[in-house]
Amino acid sequence: MNRVDWEFFLYGGISVLAGTLLALQWVWGAFVLSLLFLSLLLRKSPRIFFCCFLIFLSYLNGLYQQNSRFSILSPDQTNFLITFTNIPSIDGNRFSSPVDTGGESVALTYYLSSLSEKELFSSISPGTSCTVSGELMAPNGSGNPNLFDYKEYLYHQKTYWTLKVDSFGTCAPSNSWSDQLVQIRAEGLKMIERSFPPEAVGITQALLFGETGEIAEETMEAYRALGVVHLLAISGLHVGLISACVFFLLLRAGLRKERAGWVVIVFLLGYMVLTGAAPSVVRASSMLIVILLGQKAFLGIKTLDSLNIIFSVMVFYDPFLLFHAGFQLSFFVSFSLVLSSNRILSSSSTLLQAFKVTYVSQVASLPFILHHFFEFSMIGFVTNLLYVPLYSLVILPAAFILYAVTIMGIHLPFAMDLYQSLLGWTDRFSLFLASFPFSTLILGRPHAIVTGGYFGIIWVGFMLMEKGRQIKSAVILVLFISLHLMWNTFRPYGEISFIDVGQGDSILIDLPFNQGTYLIDTGGNLMFPQEEWEERKKTFSTGKDIVVPYLKSKGIGSIDKLILTHGDLDHVGGAVDVLEGMKVKEVWISPGSAQKEVMEEVMLAAKGSEVREAKMGDEWQAGESSFSILSPDDAVYEGNDDSLVIYAHIGGMKWLFTGDLEESGERKMIRRYNVEADVLKVGHHGSASSTSVEFLETVDPKVAIISAGKDNRFGHPHPDVVARLEKGGVIIYNTADDGAVTYRFWRGSGTFSAHRP
Repeated sequence: MNRVDWEFFLYGGISVLAGTLLALQWVWGAFVLSLLFLSLLLRKSPRIFFCCFLIFLSYLNGLYQQNSRFSILSPDQTNFLITFTNIPSIDGNRFSSPVDTGGESVALTYYLSSLSEKELFSSISPGTSCTVSGELMAPNGSGNPNLFDYKEYLYHQKTYWTLKVDSFGTCAPSNSWSDQLVQIRAEGLKMIERSFPPEAVGITQALLFGETGEIAEETMEAYRALGVVHLLAISGLHVGLISACVFFLLLRAGLRKERAGWVVIVFLLGYMVLTGAAPSVVRASSMLIVILLGQKAFLGIKTLDSLNIIFSVMVFYDPFLLFHAGFQLSFFVSFSLVLSSNRILSSSSTLLQAFKVTYVSQVASLPFILHHFFEFSMIGFVTNLLYVPLYSLVILPAAFILYAVTIMGIHLPFAMDLYQSLLGWTDRFSLFLASFPFSTLILGRPHAIVTGGYFGIIWVGFMLMEKGRQIKSAVILVLFISLHLMWNTFRPYGEISFIDVGQGDSILIDLPFNQGTYLIDTGGNLMFPQEEWEERKKTFSTGKDIVVPYLKSKGIGSIDKLILTHGDLDHVGGAVDVLEGMKVKEVWISPGSAQKEVMEEVMLAAKGSEVREAKMGDEWQAGESSFSILSPDDAVYEGNDDSLVIYAHIGGMKWLFTGDLEESGERKMIRRYNVEADVLKVGHHGSASSTSVEFLETVDPKVAIISAGKDNRFGHPHPDVVARLEKGGVIIYNTADDGAVTYRFWRGSGTFSAHRP
């Protein structure tokens, strides 16, 4: 039988992509892509009709999917009958899970009150139905550009509310077959927790079930820095290995190849559910299923055909998968490897083939890695050559074998200890390599034009590879990365960003042409004493989760001055994470503040930086910008009024950064300096004890920035302060409502913008 013209599926996949993007986003870009694509097919009328039809169909589907995403729940509803649709997560005293409320999914959160309740709730399995009472809350969006947006993430999951549960009522288990599969997954995870050494639990759960929640944060960060974090996600490697093992065992058991193939197909359908149905798992499993079905129907479906079919079906089913990092990486890297397969397989040496596979994978993933994580591994090429064989040939098979013998009730303590030692050595080696400053290169999130440039360079590079010009391909890519780095370093515009860190302060000053990068305060979150069972494995930190990622998204990896205005937690709580995550040349602190308890850990983390107590009269110049310290005037630290106050001329405007300066400190300062400013960072988050009438009359600001948390318990900013500012005709920005506020300037003038959540 002649092979079907499966080239249609390649054109079909591109058509589905273009039509979906037309409906969801990037309208003009997708339109231009469609025209360019169709221009290549002018001589092939059947393909033109086929592609136009798919673009139109995908466009309609995208519009339908977008317009059908709305909530049917009433925000006033307080009583619910919920069904757990996944394995609940318990982290310390926090119990969370996606649940179904009878036609709509919500993100449930409940705070456990005791250790016994925690043990009780650990037995809740997928499919369990419960009556609960609680409050529906709109999810919070990101107040900062480029950072993870929880509201958007939930929207892509067809979830529009979070449910904060006050109490649980009665619960009943489920017996449906689909829930049973998810329960098998839950039992498998628990078996690993019970039977494997604690140090091996996280990696084993990730390799076998796609669950990374038990992996230590520092280990995940190290694997990401080394460019090998993909090994902890179930992909084609895992699916291929386990499918081959199942097929081999079935043949050994006496089944014929045809029946064994059908069993493998059924197994793969269940395996997708058992491993959490992540896009990479669905892609790899579905591709293999399509190829096996094609063989049975004598259709001659090749790998590229299968890949395009699965891509089109998945995007048509859920267009918002296009914005999922795992989906993007899985498909684009797979496409790149398949299209480069002839050149890869032409190498006679297995080592050279591995070299080319690693190169293609690293290059293909680069634009997505930069978009989502802002940096890429400088040593990823080498580490992949080492880690991929280690995981493929040793760790992954060992995990499968040890899990299988554990299920059969066979205990192999020596093998388990050896497995644990291997994982321990790998983790320590990973942390060691990741500790080197050259392990990653921070480039930030590229502009859309730059991202397009990366895709163009990748396309040209692969074309050159097909002609055997691998070195020229690599040189062009390195040159483009170098240009990107040079632009980041010497860009002609500057920015002042009031980062949204909740109830706290953090201000980034990034001057043009690499003249200086300064960070004033780091924000911080309050920590309350907890019992051991309440402590979470993954705690939130403004430094680690907001400030450092924000700086990296801007392409910043080094800070010239970290200025900590005073020793309050909401100003210095994230400083340790900043010092550990960034190269910091100097740390400026308020005189005497180092003696505060909250500053002890900061001082230890700052050992690699020059630390100095700034004081009134200190000044510095950076290009056309100038900075002066106006307060404090003594070395005795007494609190808010001893905040470092900075007066600056930046971007054609005069700025006054006041820390938590209160009314008495304001009065003292304006009597010494008759200071006027265009922009005022309002003191102490707009509390009633700051921003007096006398102070405002003297400073006479045109713009005021208030850095405060949404619905904070202090009631900041105070209505009287807001009224005084409004009475003076001041333009007010409040990070609680406006998100991060940025002033971008060029050649002595600039504009303000806000990133509203």
